[in-house]
Amino acid sequence: MSEFTKVEIDKIYEEIELQWEYHLVSRSVFFSGFGENDFKFESPTFYKNKGAYFCVTLPEERTGIMNRTLKDVGAWLNQNYIIRLWGILDGNGIITVGKNESNPYTKILSLLRHNVGAHSPGYRNPNRSESKKAAKLICQYLDKTFIPNSANFFNLSIDTVIEVLKMRCIELVRSLEGKEKPDRRRI
Repeated sequence: MSEFTKVEIDKIYEEIELQWEYHLVSRSVFFSGFGENDFKFESPTFYKNKGAYFCVTLPEERTGIMNRTLKDVGAWLNQNYIIRLWGILDGNGIITVGKNESNPYTKILSLLRHNVGAHSPGYRNPNRSESKKAAKLICQYLDKTFIPNSANFFNLSIDTVIEVLKMRCIELVRSLEGKEKPDRRRI
């Protein structure tokens, strides 16, 4: 068996942060409420404070595709980040480590990955047990204001859920230096 090295941990961290920066830049254009009423926008303060800032002007006459998709692009981008973060961690055995350590954040990430994009259209089915587990864990560990039984979508707010989830996953990654890697043959 081998151990996680500082070089490996740093590489994983850098990839998580790079994907996060792509996500921030994308979301700074397609933020919550983007395109619903106005035609001129600036990135919200959350994104400006993180160095991602745009001024956008939409055409007054929008096409059908724009009318159908603009308001949900931010949610789609959030789902995409969940899938990417899970992929980075899983590809390096960290989802397995989290599972072995009963880490609630890798559990949330895994449940979301399977319920918001990779194996679904992204809608929350409140009757599925996995959906209930994910909603309960989000409320318990990430966003206390989330009401688990009242939403058709998972609360993937970028500031209270996704950023915090990313930070907690990074804490786990950083804690693994010098620890034994899981046996990839048994995964």
